[in-house]
Formats: sequence, C-alpha cells, structure tokens
Amino acid sequence: MYESKLRGILRKVKNENPETRYEALGQLFQLKSEEGMDIQMDVLKDMIKTAASPFPERVDNWDNPSYYLIDFVCDFPQPEVIDGLIKNFDGFDIQAKERAIEILLLTEDEEVFYFLEEKIIGLMQTEDFLIPYRELTSYPMLIKGILDTTLEKLDSKNYKFAIYDMLLSLNTAGVEQGYRKEVVLPILLKDYQAEKLEYLKFNQDYTTKYVYTAWKDSYLIVRSRMRLFLHLMEFYFSTEIAQELQEALDFLDPFLKTEAILVCISKNLPYEKGTLLQCAEDIETAEMVYWELKDKNLEHLYPIKEAKQPHLAKTRLFSTIINLPEEEDGVIRYPEDIEIVDKVDTENAYGQPLRYYLLKFSEHNVVYAGWAGGYALEDGDDTANLWDGSYTDFVEFTSANIEGHKQQFLQKRAEEIEEYENSVFYESSPRLSRGAWFFLALLITHWARELFTGFNNGTILISVLFTVIGGGFCLYEVAKNKKRKIMIIGKQLVKTDGTKQNSIGMSQIKKVSYDKKHVLVYNLKNELAFKFPKKWVRYELFYLYMKEHTGHLNNSPFIQS
Repeated sequence: MYESKLRGILRKVKNENPETRYEALGQLFQLKSEEGMDIQMDVLKDMIKTAASPFPERVDNWDNPSYYLIDFVCDFPQPEVIDGLIKNFDGFDIQAKERAIEILLLTEDEEVFYFLEEKIIGLMQTEDFLIPYRELTSYPMLIKGILDTTLEKLDSKNYKFAIYDMLLSLNTAGVEQGYRKEVVLPILLKDYQAEKLEYLKFNQDYTTKYVYTAWKDSYLIVRSRMRLFLHLMEFYFSTEIAQELQEALDFLDPFLKTEAILVCISKNLPYEKGTLLQCAEDIETAEMVYWELKDKNLEHLYPIKEAKQPHLAKTRLFSTIINLPEEEDGVIRYPEDIEIVDKVDTENAYGQPLRYYLLKFSEHNVVYAGWAGGYALEDGDDTANLWDGSYTDFVEFTSANIEGHKQQFLQKRAEEIEEYENSVFYESSPRLSRGAWFFLALLITHWARELFTGFNNGTILISVLFTVIGGGFCLYEVAKNKKRKIMIIGKQLVKTDGTKQNSIGMSQIKKVSYDKKHVLVYNLKNELAFKFPKKWVRYELFYLYMKEHTGHLNNSPFIQS
C-alpha cells in the first residue's frame, strides 16, 4: 500500500508543474507522520536515487524534493539506506546533504566518519552550508579532523561561531586542550572585544524581565556569543584574557558573571565570594552555578549549604516557563514572585523516591500554581538530582486550597503513569519470508506470460491451482506474522508469539545482544530471559528505541549496537 503511494509521489516530484510537486510533497509529509510503516528496501533506494537526480527549477522555499525525500528515508536507518546515502551523496541538494550527515553520524562507524570528514570539509568551502556542530559534539576526533583543515574559516563570518562551538567541544572533551592556541587566541580576543561592545549597550539597563519580555532575541544572541567566548577563555588564556575576565565579574548579566567566575576558579584568579553568592542566588543562574561546580568536583564551593532543593526548584520552574513555546496570541510568559508553598513525596515508575515542590508565581497580575521536580531522594534529603517533571497548567492558585492542588497533582501523575504504562512506543512483526516473495514474483511473471501468450484449457487449471495453493501459503504466513510481535509497552519489553507471551521490565534487563539469527535478552542475573529471531525487527531501529527507553536508568543495560 505504502509502496504504490511512494512510487506515485516519486513521479510527481519530477513534474514541471509546481502545483503537482506541491501536492506530492504534501502527500509525502502525511506519510511521514504515520507510525509503524514498513517500507520495502527497493522503494527506499529509489527515493534516494531520485533525491540525487535533477529537478525542475525551484519556485519557492518549499520546493525542495531532494531534501524531503532524504528526510523521509532517514527514518529508516538500515545498512542499505546508509550505503545509498553515501553512494548518492554528491547529487543531493545541500539541505538534503545536511540531513543525511545527521543520520550518518549516528552510525558511529569509522569508515563513515572518514567519508563525513571529507564531505564536511568540502561543503565548508561554500558559504551556505550549516555545520551540524551540535551533533558533532559527541565525536571530538571527527571535529579535530575537520578543524585541522578548516581552522582558517574562523575568520569567516558564515562559519565563525560554528567553529568556536566545535573548538569548545574539542577542548572540553580533553582531546587536545588549547588546540592551536597560537591561531585561536588572538582571533578569540578580537572577536570577544567586538562582541563586548554590543553587550555593553545593554549592560547598564540590564534586568531579567527586560531580557525575556522586551529585548528577547536582540539580546539573547549577544548573550549566547559572550558566554561562548568566556567559556573558551578557560582553554585560551593570557594576561589580556585575565583582565577581560576580571571586568566580566562586574557585568550585570548573571550568566556572563557566572561564566567568568568559573574560569577564574579554574585558573586560580581572584574573585569575591559575594559575587559567587550573587550568581548562586540569582533566579537565572542558581542551577548553573551548582551543576558547573559539581561537574568540576568543586561542589564544596557552592555557597548555599542547606535547603538547596527548594532554592533550585524556583530556578527550575522559572526556566521551564520562560522556555515554553510562544503563544499564538503573543502573550509573553514571565513568572515573578516565585514562592515555595508545599511539597509532595512520591515515587517514579521504577519505585524510586521523588519529591515535587508546589510553588506559586504571578504573571500579568494573576497568581498561578506550578510544580518543580521530581528531586531524587535516594542519596539524601537535599540532593539536586532530578527526573525533570516540572510544569504549570496555569491554574489559578486561588482555585483550590493547598491540599486540593496536591490532590490534583497526584491524580494527574497517576493518569500520566497509567497512560505511559499502556502506551506502545515500538512495535515490529516479521516480514514475509524470502521464499514467499520469490513465489509472488514467480506468480506475477507466470500470469503475465499467460496473458501475453493466451490461455488454453490445459494450463489455466494448473495456473489457478498453483495460485490458490501458493497464495494460501502466503496468506497463512501473513496471518502468522501478525501474531508475532516485539513491542515496547510502557516500561516493558514484550515478545508475543501466537498465544505465548514473554515480557521483562526495562530496569530488569542487564544485556541485549545478538548473533547471526537471534536477538538475546538477559535479566539482571545474566540469565537468558527470552530470545527472538533477528528478522522480527529492523535491529538498527530496535537499538535506538531500546537506548531511548533505558538511557535514564541508574544502571542502564548494555545494548549491542
């Protein structure tokens, strides 16, 4: 069913009429939103080849079939798709190349990385390539290979900040701290001083409320660049940099002040303890100060020694609200007068103790209720670790008493847990065997030949009998496969084979591995819980879902890649 629709789309996206192409891309978008699709590999290969072929001249931004075709096939990261992306890469539109790079990075394959290094370096010789620096952060050696050839682009307006981001990733990974300092330091100092002039236009009038209600992007871009430069100063340090850091300690923006003080601490430069306390108490940076010090094994310097949780809960709710998607009606979200009202101790889906704080805050002269947490209690009563479930439904605080708000919260959590435990996040069944596909191919060829040569009484009965018997076997296999499933339901991995069912909790899995024929699931005692044929799943996709649903566990299992 899907295959015929996709082949129709492939014909339409090459049509000279823009309306026909628009209709085809709309159909492709609708198909992409459907879940559980299983597309034949030859169709995916044809989509890749089509994406690499010439198209009619574009008439608008939407008119980019190459990108949308590649975006579709990237949802099926099977080895054949990866090979097709590599072989046809040069023919793709540049946006399609950017999308292909994202999925190729996930292979974490050394040979693929050599390919990507070459292609990214080549694309950086143009002026309209968007470097996927966020996706590259996990691969510092690949970053180094790219920078070894392209560092001169640090003076390029188009690539400057992406290269600075890659330099930060390379240095923080510890691969080569102070990488090419003789080249980077003078450019960094020059760029910082130029950006500082832009920041100083805001500094005198700085207030947190202005940032999120009036200045917005015009300021946040400047702040982001300033933070990047200050963070890099930990690795590109000099006497002049030390002077800039001392000046930054007096900036009114708490993020810039915090970045500067963290570098001062790492470089044993003087700073006022009162300045660190200001940053730790500020609604914008309280969490940042704590976690940055903890990551550097300097938690003892955190100036707030008691009641960290309720203090950090205010910052958590504040950041949750200001990062909500913008309202269509233009309402600006900015919470003020945030106060802790009460708390609820409960458990997560794995039975681990959590604490949520009930808060109230005002916005546009209305007082609302909000929740921050849940803070993990396994390591103590005042730890900052949390499974983030902070939110507000913008329910007026006066709509219920404190107990009423707590009951509403507990009811909402119970409903969410029930919905989660019954949600099917992944489902896969075995496809038709090669023998069945071979028979169908023979059947189609046979009937085509009979139609071409003309039927006779001697062969038509044999053909019908051949079709009924073979078709019956195919239908039997289809019916049987429908009862064979591998599913992730809530926090359970489930295998169904007819009337038999095996399941294991995600937290009870120690290891998932595979051999040539089977996927094997082991429990915490390292005993085989169950196994299933490898052909029941597209293992690359199964692997991604298993990583996603176990990565948050305290003792996440080994999932063979």
